[in-house]
Amino acid sequence: MLQAEEGKAGGFAAMPDANITKIALANSLKKLMTKKSFNKLSVRDIVDECGLTRQSFYYHFKDKYDLMNWIYYTETTRFMTSYDSLENWTDGLKDLCCYMQQNKTFYTNALNTTGQNSFPEYLNTYIRDIAISAIENSPPPEKYDRDKWEFFVSFFATAFVAFLIRWANEGMKEDPAEFIEKIRSFFDGSVLHELEDQIQKSSGKEITKMTKKEKD
Repeated sequence: MLQAEEGKAGGFAAMPDANITKIALANSLKKLMTKKSFNKLSVRDIVDECGLTRQSFYYHFKDKYDLMNWIYYTETTRFMTSYDSLENWTDGLKDLCCYMQQNKTFYTNALNTTGQNSFPEYLNTYIRDIAISAIENSPPPEKYDRDKWEFFVSFFATAFVAFLIRWANEGMKEDPAEFIEKIRSFFDGSVLHELEDQIQKSSGKEITKMTKKEKD
């Protein structure tokens, strides 16, 4: 029976069409990561745990990093859809943190594995994209200085991932809802404040132009 790490929260149960060999390899890696750190595991360890061959592994994945990437991408995508407004964009993050908390060992390892296509890099891109989408779906985006607010969003995404890693390394003890509320407050107080300031400045310029035209 396919289970999430530590027997919690569904794991791959929501993936009926997933290749069964990939799932077996993924469950093997997650089980092994409850005993060893990811960096100390080999492909041989993974296939021996689930009774498959190295040939089977390399048919599906390039290396153990590719397998880890497949796991977190497959498991977390469902938390990262349909949240694209300033009102609800943190809802998916809260659900994601709850899931990571239930699968703590694997995701603590994943968050501390760096490099191209790593989980922190994936999260950074996701946070940046969802924040931009939320802003673009909130009126009036045409009044924003895009280059400026994209910088603030990128800074926020980097800060969020850093705080998430710290949260994980401290044992994910803080309640996800409280943790995400702090993140949202930071976003509202920095990025949104900057956007509102831009709108006010833009409105002030428009009023000045209109007043000048009336005088002329």
